[in-house]
Amino acid sequence: MKSTLKILSVLLLLLLGSQAFSQQYWLSMNSPVNLHLKRACFLDSNNGWICGDSGLIMKTTNGGQNWIRQNTKINYLIHDIFFINKRLGWALSWNIFNPNPPYGTFVLKTTDGGANWDTTHFPSENVYIRTVYFQDSLHGFMGGTFRNIMRTTDGGANWLDVQIDSLLVMYFPVNNFTFYSNNYGYASGGQMDFAGVVWRTTDRGVRWTPALVAAEPTWNVHFLDSMRVIGMTGDFEYGPSLINTTNSGALWKYTYLGLFGFPSEMAYRTDYDAWAPLGFSQRFMHSVDSGYTWVEVETPDSAVVNHVIFTDSLHGYAVCEDGKILKYNPAVIGIGNNTSEVPEKFLLNQNYPNPFNPLTNITYELKSNSYVMLDIYNINGRFVRKLFDGYQNSGKYKLRFDGGNLSSGVYFYRITVRDLTGKSNEFVTETKKMLLVK
Repeated sequence: MKSTLKILSVLLLLLLGSQAFSQQYWLSMNSPVNLHLKRACFLDSNNGWICGDSGLIMKTTNGGQNWIRQNTKINYLIHDIFFINKRLGWALSWNIFNPNPPYGTFVLKTTDGGANWDTTHFPSENVYIRTVYFQDSLHGFMGGTFRNIMRTTDGGANWLDVQIDSLLVMYFPVNNFTFYSNNYGYASGGQMDFAGVVWRTTDRGVRWTPALVAAEPTWNVHFLDSMRVIGMTGDFEYGPSLINTTNSGALWKYTYLGLFGFPSEMAYRTDYDAWAPLGFSQRFMHSVDSGYTWVEVETPDSAVVNHVIFTDSLHGYAVCEDGKILKYNPAVIGIGNNTSEVPEKFLLNQNYPNPFNPLTNITYELKSNSYVMLDIYNINGRFVRKLFDGYQNSGKYKLRFDGGNLSSGVYFYRITVRDLTGKSNEFVTETKKMLLVK
């Protein structure tokens, strides 16, 4: 009877896939506040800022181990924050409900890393600016509602309206800016319950061409290369959807994902590994094929995530409701040893030595460039350790597993491989048994 239950546990594990270890990807960090956290901006793995409710801006210089609250002199929600270096940054806040005018947007600027913030009211009342983006200390963009795209060439001293080609949705609100180069970029936006829009520029933001791309607002886009661009759209009612182009925006394809939650963006850890928060559903979306297909992953401690940012393949941060801050767990990523020989087919070999105490080698062969996940489970189907999670070229690989802190018994190692050459969209999964004897 016990043997039957163990076999059923392993089979159930294989069916559940990534859900068994979903929370290993992200770790909860200590946070000094319990306020709504809206956005994060990181220059590198150590230096970053977080903004949120009640005029909150916090700074870290050690990767989030410690946070210092900065004095913004305002008490409104900070909607966006952007730094171009350790010294120069901007933030945006709104006055909507406070009985004391002026109403509209307050623009905050610092020249000393946030030790001091200068706050000015945007000259036009009842203009609500949602996003700020700077290419350098002089050239920047802001976008929002009622004046959707503006640019500056003097560091924000003056903001100019841009030229927008005529289209019914041309003046819908803007949510985000993304640039491939100084000249070539997109603005993302739209109106809830009406349409999703992207605006394209090729002359450093002087002129923009809008395109109607979805039935829900567009939240951001990501450049896979100069021609291939992928974007996240969605709303509370229909959840997340995708847009993508393979010809630099001449044509856009819309894909409904059928997942639950409110998407706000997507962030790329590598060229292939992408994450998107789904807000109130307490889940992430996770993609291992550059954002074309997605699976749901639960957030740790049921966190409601509002924003995700990666500084490199090992370091990522997520900000949430109730002051929660998450950090990407780099322990889930391993390092393989590639050879130049191209195998004829995919192959997972038996570990050696087997039985082992406490070290063993796991080898496998990849016929094509692939996304690979290699995990260890115990006899009861419980996740034990992640040996590798990332992109690998075709070749032969060897990973060493150390069971020194584990008890004797039967363990399983499972590999999941997805071809990234475009020849196949199938996942290949194989599992083998190994025996730890102490």
